[in-house]
Amino acid sequence: MIRIGLLWLLFVAVGIFGLPRPGMAKDPAHVPLAKDGLHDSANKSLESLQKPAQALGTFPHDRLGEVNWVEALDKNLINPRTDKEGKQTMKVLDQDIIMTNTRAMPHVRFPHATHTRWLDCTNCHPKPFLPVAKGNVVPMNSVLRGEFCGACHGRVAFSPFICERCHSVLHPGSPKKWW
Repeated sequence: MIRIGLLWLLFVAVGIFGLPRPGMAKDPAHVPLAKDGLHDSANKSLESLQKPAQALGTFPHDRLGEVNWVEALDKNLINPRTDKEGKQTMKVLDQDIIMTNTRAMPHVRFPHATHTRWLDCTNCHPKPFLPVAKGNVVPMNSVLRGEFCGACHGRVAFSPFICERCHSVLHPGSPKKWW
C-alpha cells in the first residue's frame, strides 16, 4: 500500500513540476543544437539555424511549458503536410473512442480527429493498436515505457504527465477536476 501511495505522489509531482526530457524542457534553449542528438554537430551551418526558444516562443504552451501543437494547429500557426510535396489531402476521421478501463481516474477520450489531422491511420493501425472496438488493453505503465500512446506522447507529442488531456471524461467514482 505504501508503494502505491509513493507512486501516486511521484505522478502528482511530475504532473505539477514536469519531467525533464531532451528538447522538451520549459527553456527550449537549454540544449545546444549541436548536442541535442538531432542535428549534425559537424555541420558548420548549424549556428545559422533559428534557436528552438525563438522558433517556438510565440506558440501556445501547456502548463508544463511544452508547445501545445493541437492549439497551434487550431490557430493556423502550423499546417502539417500530408506528404513530402503537400499534394495529398488529409483523411480526418471524426470519431472519439472512450476508454473506460481507467479505475478511479477519469475515462480516456481518444479523439481520432485530432490525431488524423496529423497522421495517416497506418501510423497506429494495426500496430500498436488493433482497429477493433475494445480490442486494446493500454496499461499506463506501458504508455510510460514508450508503448501504445507513449510511442509519441512524451516524445514528439505532449507529456503523458498532463493527465487531464487524456483522462477527461468524469464518471462516478473519479476525482473532481484537480488541475
